[in-house]
Amino acid sequence: MKLNDYKNWFTYSDDEFIVQNEIDRSQVEENVRYEKITQVTRVHGPNEEFLFFKDGTLRIIYISSEILCEGLWREFKKSFDTSAPEKMVRSRAGKPSNQLIFAKLGFTVSLKGDNVDFIEIYPPCSLEDYLDNVYREPGLFIR
Repeated sequence: MKLNDYKNWFTYSDDEFIVQNEIDRSQVEENVRYEKITQVTRVHGPNEEFLFFKDGTLRIIYISSEILCEGLWREFKKSFDTSAPEKMVRSRAGKPSNQLIFAKLGFTVSLKGDNVDFIEIYPPCSLEDYLDNVYREPGLFIR
């Protein structure tokens, strides 16, 4: 899947997405949390993605599949200057990982060196909005 394919999913309500993609009810979990976004519906997508809907509106897509992430990160790097993210923050993926936030583009990637841990795709927003309403500082990493 391409980045624009994922961005098109933001036009669907949760019910429309479930019907369009023939999602089984066992792939839907109510009243979960994604970082700072609470009381959301998590839908396990057709390609191992997790979609988080709040009040029927898709708020964020979380992707951790190595194959999907590598392809999306390559595609993103070809289209946009990734040398200057809006902000780099600690990642919950582990101590050696960092998240690069491109909030105005609706894209965040967690990297450990050149390896992608996960990607978040969301409607473009300000950096402040992302930090205030999505990102949650990870706790201490203990060995």
